[in-house]
Amino acid sequence: MNSQKIIFIGLVLLGLFVACSSDKTPRLNSSEYKLLLNRDYFDDYKAGFENYWNIVKTVAENNNITVIENDHPYKLKHKEVSFYDTENFDLRKAGFLIRQKVKYKNEHKKPGFEFGVKYRRSNPKDALSVDLTLSEGYTPKYDKIELESDVVYYSISNGNRDIKYSVSNSIKLKEAPEMTLGSFAKIYPTLANLDLPLSAPLLKVAGVSADEWMVLPGKLDFGDGLFGRVDITIWIIQTKTGELRIPEFSFDHPFFEDKNYDDVAMKRCADFIDKLYDFQTDWTSPGALKAAFLFGDVK
Repeated sequence: MNSQKIIFIGLVLLGLFVACSSDKTPRLNSSEYKLLLNRDYFDDYKAGFENYWNIVKTVAENNNITVIENDHPYKLKHKEVSFYDTENFDLRKAGFLIRQKVKYKNEHKKPGFEFGVKYRRSNPKDALSVDLTLSEGYTPKYDKIELESDVVYYSISNGNRDIKYSVSNSIKLKEAPEMTLGSFAKIYPTLANLDLPLSAPLLKVAGVSADEWMVLPGKLDFGDGLFGRVDITIWIIQTKTGELRIPEFSFDHPFFEDKNYDDVAMKRCADFIDKLYDFQTDWTSPGALKAAFLFGDVK
């Protein structure tokens, strides 16, 4: 990809963010920028996390971006992540995603479950067309349902940046509900509006869960109060054909109602993953959302 094309894509992305501040266009609450990494460097994922964070710090220094490192940059977080859908992936075809998370502590699963329903679309207005408010009597994990964007770099779908917009709502439960559409529609009433029988069973996608390991090594200061919070994550999935590892670098940041980041900071943010890619191309892989591997979109 030549430099003019990179700049053009960056400006298009920047234009999207600026447009989000107008009265006619929904305003983003947060954005996450994602780069899939080469699994060959993550046979030892702890070493992979440390090595790639060192690459990130080098690229940041080369581009005059301040790194704010956490006190324990390689402290591991561990979860089990699963997705549920109908046999024919009807929820995903309609834009919905049901995700289950179970946290670990001291190598043992903690009691309880976190379920999240996400609605994702290519257009922000379409993403906001669905109301994910919970039924009365259920308490959401977060106070607000917010509009988010996921920016996948060097995407398999188009070779460039693939931007998707979503709203989501999560809930913590002591017990898992019955895995039917009707059970989830009792919690998320909007699911009852789908042209699907409420008795439809929800199956674990691909029949497997992802073993997720993550570190939060620090933040990137792009200027003008724009700080990117960094995650480096790996999913380890046991499939019928062997073990699949999906490592990813990402960072996210909020947007604020009373402030628009200046163009320079926004462009430094949007272009940072391009700088990472150019610096150490062999560490990267063609881009996709991690869940796409479980749904069979990516091999």
